[in-house]
Amino acid sequence: MLKIFSKKNKKNQEIPQSDLLQQGSKSEDRDFEYPELVDNMINDGVTFNRDHFIIQTGLGNLKYARSFFVKPSGYPRTVRIGWLENLFSGDDVDVSVHIDPLDRNAAIKKLQDKIDELAVVMYSAQKRGDQAKYDDAFQKQDDTKIIQREIKNNQNGLFYVSIQATVYANSLDELNGKCVEIENIVGGESIEILNAYGRQRDGFLSCLPLGKNHLAKSDRNLDQRSLTAIFPHASSKLNHQAGFPIGRSGRDYVYYNNFDNSLNNYSVGIFGASGSGKSVLVKQFIGRGFSDGITKNVIIDVEPEYVELTKALGGVVIPIYPTNSDFASRINPLDIYPEKELMNKGKPDEYVVEKVNLNEKVKEAIEFFKIMKQSVKGFDANLGAIELGVLNDIMTAAYRSRGITEDPDTIFEQVQSIDDFGSITYERKYILMPTISEIHGKVKEYWQNGYEELKELMTIIELFTAGRAFGMFDGQTNIISEGNNVSLDDAPVVTFDISRLSQNGIERPLAMHVITTWVWSRFITSNPKAKKRVLIDEAWQQIPYKSMMSWLKVLSLRGRKWNTSLTLVSQRYEMFDRDETARDVVSQFDTICFLRQADQDIDPILKTFRLSRDVGEMIRTFSTGEVLMKANKQIVHFHSEPTPEEWVYLNTNQNVQMGRVRPQEKEGAAS
Repeated sequence: MLKIFSKKNKKNQEIPQSDLLQQGSKSEDRDFEYPELVDNMINDGVTFNRDHFIIQTGLGNLKYARSFFVKPSGYPRTVRIGWLENLFSGDDVDVSVHIDPLDRNAAIKKLQDKIDELAVVMYSAQKRGDQAKYDDAFQKQDDTKIIQREIKNNQNGLFYVSIQATVYANSLDELNGKCVEIENIVGGESIEILNAYGRQRDGFLSCLPLGKNHLAKSDRNLDQRSLTAIFPHASSKLNHQAGFPIGRSGRDYVYYNNFDNSLNNYSVGIFGASGSGKSVLVKQFIGRGFSDGITKNVIIDVEPEYVELTKALGGVVIPIYPTNSDFASRINPLDIYPEKELMNKGKPDEYVVEKVNLNEKVKEAIEFFKIMKQSVKGFDANLGAIELGVLNDIMTAAYRSRGITEDPDTIFEQVQSIDDFGSITYERKYILMPTISEIHGKVKEYWQNGYEELKELMTIIELFTAGRAFGMFDGQTNIISEGNNVSLDDAPVVTFDISRLSQNGIERPLAMHVITTWVWSRFITSNPKAKKRVLIDEAWQQIPYKSMMSWLKVLSLRGRKWNTSLTLVSQRYEMFDRDETARDVVSQFDTICFLRQADQDIDPILKTFRLSRDVGEMIRTFSTGEVLMKANKQIVHFHSEPTPEEWVYLNTNQNVQMGRVRPQEKEGAAS
């Protein structure tokens, strides 16, 4: 430094670079800069030992760490979705996955070399009589050929993959304990890990977000499907706000919100073989849905499966069975109720518009008579032009003759009553609505006046009038409920028990149609703000009826507007995939749950939802209560776990004693 200021130093004399660094640059020559990613990672210091390293994170604060990697030969033979989830969710662990894609042509060539190499091994093993060695080489060669063929068809790819991790702790003893725990956890997935012994610095750098693998000889080849299964796209939390716990994924609870903003549609499909835990899962949706703000559950029960749960939750059960008795419940399919629509939703000037949608009700009633005809003549039967026109005129006239307009007050009347003391009171009462017998009489009048085309329709409708074989829906609505003494409007759960209707005839499908359309106007469109669920059990029974499937599709599409979740429960997914209309219904659902599936259901599921073969094998071999849920673009695998208190009301196996037992202790108890 003194030489710079000596007298011998000329004005333009060049100053050594080293002296410039010591002197420092002028502040005005520096550019404005923001700290970069590497700058943010700078710490007070790192000391690397052979099997661990120490980071000083602050003045007087030390962190102990150890880097390790998955051994190239330590990967499991087959992988499932989320097979590294336990490592990703570890306590204070950084994980990096380095991926190096292999050129398609190079991959094909390398696989061919491997096939030839395995052929030599097979030949040698066969010569020595080593059958075990031969079988192992044959299986590997067969797998290699499959991957090569898929890559040639551009259906797969080959990658070199390296998985490294660094675990942190506050002391060396704590670090050793964490490492032992991690090794035990991943060992359960048949994963073998190795300490980056003597290469802790390389392991640490590989786990930093620098995009470079510094650990040599730590990678191995994986195909595209195996690589995809590594990533934590099966989120244990589903990223849903609020919601209710529906199961456990590893050590974490899965919280599902039926009305989450990420869902374009609130409807849910639940499919599982008998004994897979399907009914238990559905009952958890019902029982725990109240914590998610669902205030009304309407269930169409075909077993009966949900009677005890309904009563336990303070709801009512409405049995529907074939009888002409006045002491039995009856639903009039021609009832009409006001429709309430929420305007300016979420704004300060939000208000409700109430009206009677007469035109929509007439179309709905015509569909009901169409199903009547299909149930007698076959699923392909339709109403002719004259039949449609006459029914439209009859139905419109039947409502108009009662003075019904779009005004909601027109479906009610003031009824005067006098008590024993002479006091007069007025009650607002629902007016008498058209009945099947009334419509039959009108159709008969048209026929007598020369409409010969109506003879067949008249004969069919007559079968559904009171006193005939299928006359249980002819008459004014009469609700006689079992269970708690609450009104239909106040009951949190309303279950229609149709288990006593014949499942081989037309009674049960017809009842399901009548109830769903009645429920739509009675509970759903009459209360647009409240969250509601309509659950149809054993929905496959409706598949032959195109009109019913079309109605369910409309219900699913319009459900979001009315804050309603349509929930379909069925054993066989393949039956829905086989029918185009039924397939359209399921395609509307943003949430699908698969429990254990029959072999013939696997391929349609994989094709429709574009899942891998490994996923198909997983759901085929699920244990009782295991669930794969697809909620929009998120997938989660979890185990349904009722609490001991819930289990008393959720158990559906009559051979299992009810009591305070955990479901895993009675694995065969779910159905």
